[in-house]
Amino acid sequence: MKKLLLFISISSMVLAQELPTLYESKEDDLLFPVTYYFNSAFDVIQNPYYFSQSDFRSKHKTLFKRIGSPDHSIKRDGGYKKFFKDEFLTSRVVPNLGLHMIGGAYDNLYLYQYFKEKNYSNPMVYTIALSYLGHFGNEALELTNSNITSHDNIADLFVFDVLSFYLAFNPKVMNFLVDDLQMKAWHLQPMYLPNESDMTNAGLNYIFRPDLFKSKLKPFVFMGMQNLLGLSYEFRQKQFITGAFGMALTDPLEQKGKFVTALFYDKDDFLSTSLYLNGTEDYRVRLNIYPELFNFETFKLGLLVGQKRSHDEVVGVNLNLPIGLAHAF
Repeated sequence: MKKLLLFISISSMVLAQELPTLYESKEDDLLFPVTYYFNSAFDVIQNPYYFSQSDFRSKHKTLFKRIGSPDHSIKRDGGYKKFFKDEFLTSRVVPNLGLHMIGGAYDNLYLYQYFKEKNYSNPMVYTIALSYLGHFGNEALELTNSNITSHDNIADLFVFDVLSFYLAFNPKVMNFLVDDLQMKAWHLQPMYLPNESDMTNAGLNYIFRPDLFKSKLKPFVFMGMQNLLGLSYEFRQKQFITGAFGMALTDPLEQKGKFVTALFYDKDDFLSTSLYLNGTEDYRVRLNIYPELFNFETFKLGLLVGQKRSHDEVVGVNLNLPIGLAHAF
């Protein structure tokens, strides 16, 4: 970890001037550290068919036992040949590359610029700490399913998450992602359900919208626990309506899932409204309204309205806080 910190710190000092600016002290920006932690740590709860958020603390203990002795864990769960084959040569590598490495790179650069702008004494230390706290939570919740062995945890934390820091401070890579592919983070609004002592509406999502046609119509790619393709129409300057469809995985190892349809409205580089039909977390319908839509000067208001496939209704409110409160009835 010390070597990683030294390498990243030196790289960031040398290359910082060439990196794209992701954080600009915008008042309506909700990627605060606490918000990011809950979106990252509880990302996998979007698939309730495979993962559960029960026993959150005890799962951390099991995770640390697994990763505390990686050599022993890799050999116990099938050996290095199986580890390499499963994590690098099968479909499992897709979320590793897309979410852990590329998505993680975007978030790492964002968080570093956030902590730097807020005058933290060592922004890189805070970035690494927060990033791994979120990843530890995510990996811990993956222990719900016995099909997820230590190989997955070790590959994610020791390979792809480390590579995400390298990419985050590589100007060529980040400028290509941010400028050429128009990559942005469209994370969810995490809400706490007091009656159930659970989180809902948490998750990390990334979009790509390159200007391939040099027109108001642009291709759209959505990457997360649901992967979507669609088209965005720029009806006013920096205001888009987007329609997309794709799949939300219910069994990531077997690549089984359900069909998802989504509509988005965003303006000035911020997501304002998202509507998912048959999406993740077993929502039949889920509408998120972000603070950007209201554009109030004195407070930030985020709303969640949804219906589960069980026909439970969920309503959530977030007012000037990193996470909101929700109620299911």
